Amino acid sequence: ARPLAVTDNLNFGNPYKPENFWQLREAVEGIAEACRAFGTPVTGGNVSLYNESPAGAVDPTPTVAMVGLIDNERHITTQWFKQIGDVIILIGEIGGGLGASRFLKVREGKKHGPVPRLNFKRELAVQNAVLDLIRAGLVRSAHDCSEGGVAVALAESCFNRETLLGAEISFDGQSSLVESLFNESQSRIIISCKVQDEERLLSELANGTVPHARLGTVIPDELRIEAANEKLSWRIAELHDLW
Repeated sequence: ARPLAVTDNLNFGNPYKPENFWQLREAVEGIAEACRAFGTPVTGGNVSLYNESPAGAVDPTPTVAMVGLIDNERHITTQWFKQIGDVIILIGEIGGGLGASRFLKVREGKKHGPVPRLNFKRELAVQNAVLDLIRAGLVRSAHDCSEGGVAVALAESCFNRETLLGAEISFDGQSSLVESLFNESQSRIIISCKVQDEERLLSELANGTVPHARLGTVIPDELRIEAANEKLSWRIAELHDLW
């Protein structure tokens, strides 16, 4: 969809406490900066303050919902892989670092940074590149990498509603295996395409400035990942049950 506007919901603690007011102010300024970059006005929203217990305030939780326009219903693109043999491509970079990641919170019980940086120019380029490829009829699925990073995005892409599919993935990460799979770096989308469209799709990407990499192919039953000289595999049915 072409972005049109956003609404926001800001959940914070007692704003009369200086640290909580600072969080609220920084969140508002950050949302405003992003909206100026994307050209998306904030058309409404609501604020929930004083969210505290004797243990302390809630984590600062700004939530953004965006409305956009899809000109042609054929351009609606779901996140699931579609067919065995399709090619899987990452738009963006593998990234690194585990700051503020879900992995760090779940495995280590830690909430600390540095938080992944967002480059607005790169984000716009990635979004526009994927939209152009979709409108050209070259993309069968598209899924952003957000909570959980590349590994979680790949797993979720395998959970086709009609039949579970798998993926065979191989890439050269500059970081450790854990960082490569679970970092939450920004501006990354995993797409898939038909084998016969791969050459044209990669050619379109080569004409731009967006980093990209061929990750692998869609296969049955398993998610197999080879990275940083290590190999991992999971049964898709087991991953789906956990999910």
